This record gives sequence, C-alpha cells and structure tokens, in this order.
Amino acid sequence: MAEGDTLLPHQNRFDIVRQLNERGVVNSICSKNDFERAKVALEDFNLWSEFVFPEIQMEAKGQVVKSIIADMQLRAPDVIFIDDNDSNLREVAFFNEGIQLLDANDPETDKKLAEWVDGLPLGRSRVDEYRQLEAKRDAKQSSGLDNHAFLETCNIRVALVRRSDNLSYAARIEELINRTNQMNFTKSRVEAGSMAEYVIEPKHETYSVFVWDNFGFYGLVGFAAIEEKSKLVHLAYSCRIMNMGVEQAVGLVIKKTFKPVNIPHPMFDAPWIKLVDAANPEFQRLLAKELEAPAAVSLRVMANCQSGALVHYLGTPGADWDNWPRIFKLEEMLSNPASLSKMEKFVYGAFNDYDDRYWQAPPSVDTYRKAAEAMTSQVLSYGSIMVIILPRQHFKEQYPYGVTPDRFAGFNSVWRDLAKQHPASLKVVEIAELSDEAHGDPRHFSPTILRDAAHASKGFLKLD
Repeated sequence: MAEGDTLLPHQNRFDIVRQLNERGVVNSICSKNDFERAKVALEDFNLWSEFVFPEIQMEAKGQVVKSIIADMQLRAPDVIFIDDNDSNLREVAFFNEGIQLLDANDPETDKKLAEWVDGLPLGRSRVDEYRQLEAKRDAKQSSGLDNHAFLETCNIRVALVRRSDNLSYAARIEELINRTNQMNFTKSRVEAGSMAEYVIEPKHETYSVFVWDNFGFYGLVGFAAIEEKSKLVHLAYSCRIMNMGVEQAVGLVIKKTFKPVNIPHPMFDAPWIKLVDAANPEFQRLLAKELEAPAAVSLRVMANCQSGALVHYLGTPGADWDNWPRIFKLEEMLSNPASLSKMEKFVYGAFNDYDDRYWQAPPSVDTYRKAAEAMTSQVLSYGSIMVIILPRQHFKEQYPYGVTPDRFAGFNSVWRDLAKQHPASLKVVEIAELSDEAHGDPRHFSPTILRDAAHASKGFLKLD
C-alpha cells in the first residue's frame, strides 16, 4: 500500500487469522505504513477487528516487535513473526531472541500455517481480553506514572474460589494449565477431562484466581493446587495479569495457609490489590456475565467439602451445594427450621453434624433427634424428598470432637427411625453397605465411595 499497489485479498490467510482467534491465539500487526490508511483498508476487508496491539508506523521492525511482545506480556519464543522481507525477519530475530519466523513468500508457509491451525484445539477468543490490556497500556502511557503508582489507580480486586466450588470451572482450569508456558511455575500438565475429578477430591486444596479492575473483568486467570498440605502441584497464571502483583499477593495467601509450601517465585506485599470474598455480590454479578451458568436444578447437597463431589457424580451441576465455610448446620433447625431454603430435593451428609465443632455444646442423642425431626418436618412441609447419607459406625481409630462409635451408632439410629416413619420422603444410604473399609476418618470418603453413594441416591431422587 505504501508503494501505491492495488490491494488484493489473500483469502486463505484471512481465514487463518480468524481461525487462530477462534483457537485462543491472538494476532497483531507490525507494518511500515500510514496507520489511518492501513486501518481503513483492513476495515474494508472486514479484518481490522481481528487484530490487537497494531503498530503501523514508519519505524524499523525489530524494536517495534519487541515493544508489541512486551505490551502483550508475552515471551518472544511464544510468538511467530511472519514477513515478506528477509531483512525484516533477520532484524526482528536479532532483537527478539527465540522468536519463531516464517517467510510469507515461502511456498511452504501456507501449508505450515494450515497444519499448525489444524493441530490447535478449539478454545475461546482472547481478542476482547487483549483489548483490556490495550486500554490499560494507553491509560498508563497517558498518566506518566511508574508501574506501581499506576497500579494504585486501577482498583485491582482478586477473588479466590476454593475446593469443589471450582467444579464449574474445571475445563477453564485445564486449559490454563495446559496452554500456559511463561507463567506455569510448576511446569505441570494434566490429562484432558481430568480436572473435575481433581478439584472435587477433598484432599486437594485448590484455588482458582479471578481478577478485575477499572479496565474490566479478566476472568479466571490463575490456579493453584496443594496436596498433603505441603506439596505445590499446580501454580499457573495467564500472562495477561503479569506485572500487576497478583501472583505475589496470592502467593502470600498460600504461604500463610500452608507454611511448608515452597512458592517458586518472588513474593511481596501488593497494597494496591484488594482480596475480595468469593461471595462478594459484585464478583458474582461479573461471574454471571462471563460464564454460562448450568441450568438450575432444585436440589441442595449438604455434605460440607464433599458436596461438590456428590453433585458431580449425581450429574447435577446446576444444583446448590455446600462448601466450607459455606455449610448447613443441623443445630440451626432447633431455632429456625425455615433457614433451610425450599428445594424439591435434598441430599444431606449426616456425618458432618456428628462433630462437636458444629454445635454450641456437645449434642446428646435426644438433642440430635429433635434437630433431625425439625429438619424432616421442614422438608415434608415443602413436599420435598431427601436422601440421608449415614457414615459407618464401627471404627477403631480415636478422633477428637466427640467422634466415637457410640455417637455414630446413636445418631445413625435417629435417621433410620425417621426413614421408617416417612419411607416416601426419606431414604438412608449407608456408607457401610457401599464399602467394607474399616480404617480412616469416618467423616471423609474416597471418590469411589462418594460415586457409589450418589448412584445409590439417584433412583429415589428421580435423577436417572
């Protein structure tokens, strides 16, 4: 165009650009041309909106490409530069060590691009996400502030979603881990379709990281997983939040909670970042806009941190489920039965309330029976049905907080009696009938047992 040539569309390469965006790979422009004329020309071809961070100016390309990569918070080895001028290719390679190069005049280039695109899984377009980075870069340049001073004006907020609440985001977490190179600090990878099972395992402490600021909602941009309260298995972030201090702030939270964990990157206080509870109404509104929520199911699962696993195995992602510290406590039924919100169906893991910590005073069998009867009465008043999951009552290990075989036997008998009185509305599922395991904490179960408990509940709940 700068030389007055007639512009002819290269439709195959137009298609490649669009297909890359559809697979989550973004496209930029570095061109020696007049910006406004180039923009109009690309708009005429309906292609301008496919590019981010365009740099169209009469400047040498080596440093310009370096600037684009820095602005997009990428690494040169994760970038492919395509040009029809050998001098430009060599110059860009000199200033951007490790960048990948393609000669636009090479007859093999189109074949290579097509093969590369075909090998990429369908993802989600990140064009709008990089538009946020464009806006932030422009605002920073206009402000004249250094990075820390500018960040203090951005109103950056971070929400951490924990454990089974990450079930809804399993696919995004998997994508983040497998596609992140630059900020995958543990260099981990996972098998396709494996993260739902992973995040619902109670022994896995998982955190997904959501970020937003004055420039928009960045969505799920980080994930961390700790096993055995000491082993960091996953720690990955999107490069879009680089230099914001997010990974430093989250690293401090993890280190404070799990002192033996080694955080593989520097940490420092980032006072410009505000940590927000995941139940924050603003965060929930942003999340609802960003993510397609599953169809609602009139089912509540109340089994503390094991609720998410039961929801998964019941096949009801739109259900309401508990997750620590957002949990149901049976003692509430003694003073306010109406606190049990109306649902058509309930699954209640009774084992949670066999523990003194969920009562103001250690409950007797009589106190427990009154609370269980109040809960049953409330469920019946709704015309609802309920499955009660009962733990095994024979175990040899000793546990604190009143967890004894005698208590478990007494409390189990309460639910068995109520199930006999209301066979159409209450069903008990006995863990002891699903597994002959005699060891381990009777309040926590393996994924296999939880799967079996869910399957034993489906028919009664009419979820088949």
